[in-house]
Amino acid sequence: MSTTNAWYLRCGRQDVAERAVLVGDRGRVAIAAELMQDVHVLGEDRGLTTATGTYRGTRLTVSAFGMGAPIAAVVMHELADLGVREFLRLGTVMTVGDTRLGELVVAHGAVRGESTSASYLPLEFPAVPDLPLTARVEAAARSGSRPVRTGIYGTFDGFYTQMTDSEPAVTSVRRGRDDLARRGVVATDMETSALFVVARALGVAAASLCLASVDGADQRRMEGTDRTDAEADLLRVGFDALAA
Repeated sequence: MSTTNAWYLRCGRQDVAERAVLVGDRGRVAIAAELMQDVHVLGEDRGLTTATGTYRGTRLTVSAFGMGAPIAAVVMHELADLGVREFLRLGTVMTVGDTRLGELVVAHGAVRGESTSASYLPLEFPAVPDLPLTARVEAAARSGSRPVRTGIYGTFDGFYTQMTDSEPAVTSVRRGRDDLARRGVVATDMETSALFVVARALGVAAASLCLASVDGADQRRMEGTDRTDAEADLLRVGFDALAA
């Protein structure tokens, strides 16, 4: 980038840590801030709330991107340009196949059903996470009390046309979900494959750990304290992994 500060995040190299958490919901930045010490909010332009603090002696940056692969890629790209070397996506996914609500799902790879990653690397390039970072994430997840599932995500752009049972795409969405399950896909989201590919293109490490918060088969969602408690567990596990 040609400017000292990041174009959208409006922060500089000195403001960010070498390890970062990417979340969709900006409310998770506030929850994350409660886990950290010496927290500094760096900016909230366009809802891209970003903060840096320390967790168990490790400096971490947490940045919210909202929804979807294009803006998630922008946030990752800007943070990488500022010096972040490890990225962990902590978010939510929709279940596929045998995955159950409340499980923590570690991505071992992702189907590239979104379009953003193609602007970084050709479709022949696989969307895979950094293996050492993923091993740390999985170890941290398994040390907690929540059930853990590992496998391939399916990442898509069309929430209402590719992921949820909404007219007029109900039949095609259900057929697609069944096909994914038969091929061993365990969850769907809108960002993971893009983040894996962007990270590879930029020479940084990335992993993805998400809470299964929506049942793909019947659209049931985790609500209330069940969800807030689970999201707090998700953040703690992710922070433990990055601080390891």
